[in-house]
Amino acid sequence: MNREHRKIIHELAEVYGVESVSYDSEPKRNVVITAHKGKSACPNTTLTSVIEREKAARAPPPIAHIKQHSSKAASGSTWSKTVKEEPVIDYFDVQD
Repeated sequence: MNREHRKIIHELAEVYGVESVSYDSEPKRNVVITAHKGKSACPNTTLTSVIEREKAARAPPPIAHIKQHSSKAASGSTWSKTVKEEPVIDYFDVQD
């Protein structure tokens, strides 16, 4: 069993509350899982629903806003200075 498959098995074992142990050396390494009565449990969600949720489109991250301030210099010319302020995070601002 390759490393990625073993990792998935160990993560699933944690979700189900079962014990998982890897045996042997590469490339014949494998995983043995043991369920203990009263300790192991089925999760509330199915694997299918978790996979569907992970594949679903996610909202884009918040966009940092940059404000521009203009002021008059001593010589009378107008110049603008870009000031980067801390971004305002609005989790309810959904862009389609």
